[in-house]
Amino acid sequence: MRQPVYYEELKEIEKLPVALPKVTGPLPNTDESYPFNAANRQQKPFDLAKYGYVEEEYLISGYANVYEYHDVGLYPKIRCQDGSYCTRILVRRPRDPHKQSDFAILEIFNYAGAERAFAGWGYCAEYILSRGDVWVGITIRQNAVDNLKKFDAVRYAALGFPNPVPLDKRKQGRTLTGEMETKESGEFESGLAYDAMSQAAALLKSKTLQNPLYGSSISGKAARYVIGMGASGCDLSLYAAALQPFATIDGKNPCFDGFHIHMTGYPGCISNGETRFEANDDRCKIMTNVPLVWTQTMGDMRGGGIHPSYSYMYRWPDSDLPGRQHRQYEIAGAALGMDWDMAVCPCAEDLQKYNGEGKEFPLERHFGEIPFHYVIRAVLDHLKKWIRYGIPAPKSAYIEMEGEYPDADFVLDEHGNPKGGVRSPYVDVPVCTYTWKDEPGAVRNIITPFSPEKLKSLYPTHDVYLRKVVKSVMEMIQNGFLLPEDASEIIMEAMDAAVPE
Repeated sequence: MRQPVYYEELKEIEKLPVALPKVTGPLPNTDESYPFNAANRQQKPFDLAKYGYVEEEYLISGYANVYEYHDVGLYPKIRCQDGSYCTRILVRRPRDPHKQSDFAILEIFNYAGAERAFAGWGYCAEYILSRGDVWVGITIRQNAVDNLKKFDAVRYAALGFPNPVPLDKRKQGRTLTGEMETKESGEFESGLAYDAMSQAAALLKSKTLQNPLYGSSISGKAARYVIGMGASGCDLSLYAAALQPFATIDGKNPCFDGFHIHMTGYPGCISNGETRFEANDDRCKIMTNVPLVWTQTMGDMRGGGIHPSYSYMYRWPDSDLPGRQHRQYEIAGAALGMDWDMAVCPCAEDLQKYNGEGKEFPLERHFGEIPFHYVIRAVLDHLKKWIRYGIPAPKSAYIEMEGEYPDADFVLDEHGNPKGGVRSPYVDVPVCTYTWKDEPGAVRNIITPFSPEKLKSLYPTHDVYLRKVVKSVMEMIQNGFLLPEDASEIIMEAMDAAVPE
């Protein structure tokens, strides 16, 4: 057992091979003990066997650093070294390694949303399964660990991120911009999770028996490429900006080969007592050494709502240059989330054990809601080609904005919908107006259907409307933001729509 080393003077990060974690598992499953958020125990159960996939849960443990970043400079420095941690990974992979692709997607569980994984698994599960990709979820926050122990105290007894910083050296302060100061100096340090992410990615690539992919059978197959993906606050963007340049499997090749960050993107707090970056900090314009794509919704672009992240502030020009490979996609009209996002949330029975909120969520899609998961899938497909073949992802205009920070707002068309951004039939052949809510905690858009009179003036017949939708769908495919396999669903929806009434 190593003893943590605290540095009075911050230590520079060295570009060294990442140590592989210790692996325990797969953990046995019984009727009483099983993974939290198992595929077959989601709000909408998912039958992995139908796709030839298996699900396994492992514990990974090792040693990690505590960093400081906010007031340090372009990259963080080490405050404390060799803090121990233990977390879990949930692996979904093809049962037959010969059917496994070269890609593994490592997704951060959304600790604010009961360990949901809606950006990767939620929006892209069918895509992932149809391509033979591996999906791995990782827990990165102590508050999630605490709830996991409520769910199954025995199964998750070893999990935790104990704070290695000496008690008298622990910081108190704000963790998010605008939050009150914390009263406790912290028994736990979730900042250890950033090195755990590096180690998990390196593990998936390793040709070692502890790799759940390689050591799972005689013909096991390690991942050749690992994509970091998630919609977990600002943690993945922080990792990409701060630590990705230093995390390698051999001193040269990176642990992660690309990133797909959905929704809130500007870097967060790297350790206890650190403050999340302000939106006008240039470090929010993430530049890293592998291809990185962001997908943003209307709810991320400005202040207000549950994500007042002002993401229009950290735009910077699309680039194909090494070390600057970057795309930001802003989906016109899209809300932060929809009711059917909750399909990948754990079932009510498991939620009750986890946090005492055994809720069954409505999973229907409401009229007019923009199914932006089609864009997420297409962007993931482009990212994989960029990583593997060097084919740059397509470019898109930004959503048009007017005014200055922090009061900038959308430029609207004659229907009250935003101009620019990634276009779809929902805004180019509209039947609704999409207005973003500014109330704190707001997740949904205000969707206002057009009047029958307006629909009739825009689309004299249903055939006129359908032809315009098909044309817009074809343009979306041509522009690279819709996979052909998803196009039929949008067209079928238009065929069934009562437009005009």
